[in-house]
Amino acid sequence: MGSSADVKQVTSKKIEQGDATREALVAAARELFGTQGYAAASLDEIVRSAGVTKGALYHHFSGKQQLFHAVFKMVKKELSREAFPLDVANDDVWSDLVSRCRAFIEKHTEPRVQRIVLIDARSVLSWDDWHRIDSEYGVVMLRGALRRAMHRGIIDPQPLHSLARMLGGALAEACLLVAGAEDREGAIEEAVGIIERLLEGLRPRR
Repeated sequence: MGSSADVKQVTSKKIEQGDATREALVAAARELFGTQGYAAASLDEIVRSAGVTKGALYHHFSGKQQLFHAVFKMVKKELSREAFPLDVANDDVWSDLVSRCRAFIEKHTEPRVQRIVLIDARSVLSWDDWHRIDSEYGVVMLRGALRRAMHRGIIDPQPLHSLARMLGGALAEACLLVAGAEDREGAIEEAVGIIERLLEGLRPRR
């Protein structure tokens, strides 16, 4: 029999291998879902691209939908953290808030992001799953930016969660508007202008 240390080492190695397999599957699925769309991407293609067996896929995921769930969660997490980072260095809170909203919209112009987040997610996932992930990785990050603006007196105190949800909804619609526009740059400027006007309405009356 192996020692306790040997058993722990083997267990640790298996966990690392399992994590690596899962990461490879999510990465492969993300690429194929982003380029082909959920319906067209097959599990056979995904496991082939990941370099694993279909049995390995089913060890980590119940099927294609759960794999998409993991991909959507990863993409939303990245988008929100890049657009609304927790560590903000800009002292101009107003300009920073507006520029963060612009960044959020612009990041949704990437074709793979559009396919996963704007097109497939709402039809593949249940409303509860979509809403939970959107709240966790979208509304929460936006809430932090709004809280900072309130603390600095840039916008009037508001019910924070409700404000973040409603502004998040406006940003989501802005992303859809830009995605379907022929003049993408013009649509971005138009959308950001409207978002800024909405935010202006929250500023203190002087």
